[in-house]
Amino acid sequence: MNTDRPPRTSSGREDHNAPDDDDVDAPELEPPYPFAVMRQGCGATSLSTRGAAIHLLTLWEQSTHAPMDQLLGEYLDGCDLEPSDRGFLAELCYGSVRIRGSIRHLADKFMDRPFQDASRTVRSAIAIGIYQRVWLRTPSHAAVTETINGWRQLFDDPESTKQDSGYINAVLRSVCEAVEDIDEDLGDPIDAVRVPAGWARIRGLRLQAGKSGRIQRWSIQTSHPPELVRRWLERYPEAQVREMLERNNQPPPLFIVLRQNRELDHQIRVMERAGMQARVAQGSPQTLDVKRGTPVEKIPGFASGDFWVQDLTARRLALRMPRREGARLLDLCAAPGGKLATLLDRGGIARAFGCDLSQQKLQRIADNLQRLQLHQVCPIHLMEVDRDPSRLRIDESFDQVLVDAPCSNSGVLNRRHEARWRFSPDVVTDLEQQQLALLKTAIRHLALGGHLLYSTCSVEPQENQDVIRRTLEQNTELRLIEEVEVLPGDLGGDGGYCALMQRVNR
Repeated sequence: MNTDRPPRTSSGREDHNAPDDDDVDAPELEPPYPFAVMRQGCGATSLSTRGAAIHLLTLWEQSTHAPMDQLLGEYLDGCDLEPSDRGFLAELCYGSVRIRGSIRHLADKFMDRPFQDASRTVRSAIAIGIYQRVWLRTPSHAAVTETINGWRQLFDDPESTKQDSGYINAVLRSVCEAVEDIDEDLGDPIDAVRVPAGWARIRGLRLQAGKSGRIQRWSIQTSHPPELVRRWLERYPEAQVREMLERNNQPPPLFIVLRQNRELDHQIRVMERAGMQARVAQGSPQTLDVKRGTPVEKIPGFASGDFWVQDLTARRLALRMPRREGARLLDLCAAPGGKLATLLDRGGIARAFGCDLSQQKLQRIADNLQRLQLHQVCPIHLMEVDRDPSRLRIDESFDQVLVDAPCSNSGVLNRRHEARWRFSPDVVTDLEQQQLALLKTAIRHLALGGHLLYSTCSVEPQENQDVIRRTLEQNTELRLIEEVEVLPGDLGGDGGYCALMQRVNR
């Protein structure tokens, strides 16, 4: 560790009333970051890619509701960045959120104060700089100089930033001097963090050694909450846990599902002529594994509704619902509509109801079904519902009910960039209560002999097997047909769970 730490500046304010935990909010005395996503008084293109990343990360840090997907999407919709710059901006934004825990741990090693005590924009600039040098292996001069130049663009008066820019410069240069890029497998080091190309050894980094330090060490090596690492180590072999942790930091695969009347080989040939690569995915019918980096909207057949995007595991779980001719289907958590599309496209559905919490979500479902021309398969009714599922009353029963429940997303952390930082025992307990309430509503609308499919993209038993066990204990008219758990990476897909039940006479 570099002991010549940068001097304290006036922008790093002390707040002795701040909480002890690693809260994302800035110190209480600091005024809010004043800009909207599209900065008033200046066009989006006036910010460099790094400046935009610092801007968006600052907004995300002080927001308790807006996910980075939303902030980045709004920004990209309002600017004219080149495709390569858009990709780099997305990498900086998503990566700095995903690796947030490790970045903060490293930053604390090279700062003269807790990371959280620096001002919002200074924190964001340091995080973006560290992410570039350590995880992207950006050359030091670019990771430092271009990051500072981008940070300066956030201020109207460049003279007022000299002291803070000097501080950012000193921190980032100290980090750069301490990093050694390692391409070989280091096993389980105490002085390095896992990066896409191998490892980054950090001079002065001393993680806890041995089995007793495994949770802390793996948490920082792979940027996961210690509680999540602890839970997985209690359930799975060490090698499986390491594989899951590392996979969660890799770009997610892209799978597309073709309509039943489309041919996989023909789609592959059409894509090859367009300079795109795809192969048949294993373990899921009508599914192609598309080479990473391919824009979905550019794939031949998107506009004409030949396919939709759906993860391999999500499709496999949805198809556990038995096909039944003339079935009435209720989808209680329908957005964005992938599982609904799977069942409609397979056939047998005579009438479908899709429910979700907002008109915005319902419009997304409607747009997807219309593009796929699945709105012509059968009458489809989309309903906005209250956040309390117990209030839902539909005056009919259904042969099939699908509950793709809100969950911790612990099986899809490579896609849900913020989800790992929301994970806590209290959050999982709250989700469990929501899941039980949704199942209670589903059973109320399930016809005799009907099937109920419960699914999540979580691998936590509390949200899966435990929920189903309690539901079966409280509803003796249900029988469990099967349970399926898929760990992240199985057949190349995400993690998830489903339970298929049927309502029978007792």
